[in-house]
Order: sequence, then C-alpha cells, then structure tokens
Amino acid sequence: MPLLFLLLIAFATGALSAYAGRDELRHSSDPVWRMETFLAYALFVTLVLVPTTIYFYAFHGDWFLFYWVDTARAPWFWGLMGAALLLGAALLGFWIGLALCRASRDLATRRITIGSVLMALAVWPLAWSRLSVVGSHRQFSRDYGLTTFFASPAFYSGLAMVLVIVLAFGWLVYHVDRHTRDSV
Repeated sequence: MPLLFLLLIAFATGALSAYAGRDELRHSSDPVWRMETFLAYALFVTLVLVPTTIYFYAFHGDWFLFYWVDTARAPWFWGLMGAALLLGAALLGFWIGLALCRASRDLATRRITIGSVLMALAVWPLAWSRLSVVGSHRQFSRDYGLTTFFASPAFYSGLAMVLVIVLAFGWLVYHVDRHTRDSV
C-alpha cells in the first residue's frame, strides 16, 4: 500500500472512530486522551496502521513512496517521515471527527469519511503508472528488473494487510459504538 493511500485511510478511520464514539465524546468531561474511544483508536493505529507502514517502507520503500525519492540515500529519515505523517493524519482525522461530533454534525463526519476513502481508492488509478511495477528507485528510473505489481510480494502482502485493516477497524467501530451507547 502506498503512503498516500495509507494517509487517507488513517484520516478516514480517525474521523469514523470519533463518529463511532460520538456519545462518549459529547458527554464525557474527561480529556480526549483518556476517553475509551480515543484509546481504542490509538491501539488500532499503533497495532495495525503503523506496522503496515513500517512493513511497506522496509520491504518496498521506493514503491511505497511512489519512486519520488531514493530511500537508499537516507533510509531512517524517510521511514520516520512516513510514520510521523501517518500518525499526524490519524490524529487529524480523529480531531476533525471529534469537533464535528461535538457540534452534532454527524452527517459531515460521515461525508468526510466517505470522501477520504474515495480519494484513497482514487490513488490507485491516478498513480497506476508508478504503482504498476515494483522495484527500487534505480530500477524504476532506468526501467530494468521491475516486477509487475500483481506478481510481486507487495500485492499479496497488501491484500493481507487490507483484510487485517478492514477486519480490525470493523471490530473497533462495532465495539466502540456499542460500548459508548451502553455506558452513556
């Protein structure tokens, strides 16, 4: 999964997590970082999204960054930058979802989530010329030794990671929504 796709997914999941816990977020006097909704989402980001980002950066780094940079030049920097951007997108999505839910603008939260998911899906056809082949920056810039995406490990691992993300996030939303409605 490329970085831009994961950033948009992190943003969408943040907003949808806030929407799922909207009852707790509206009525609790605790600081946000102590609310169960935020803690559950933070666990999801820490245990699912960040490892996904690390995996794709570590094993398919140049493809992960759309071959815009050669990750071999400063590998630690680009890895930290990717993780920081992902955490920022997740927090921004949750914060915007929180603000909209507290203002009772639930429809806006759902629309932002749907728009973010649609933009994430649009990354694939719009960047297909770069995403259709997997290799290093040098291989991409010199057009040799590249593997087609559907025959590469990036495809199979991406399929597995999407399944894990969808299942884990579905479980999170279901349980947060059910738990916060029962407790408030």
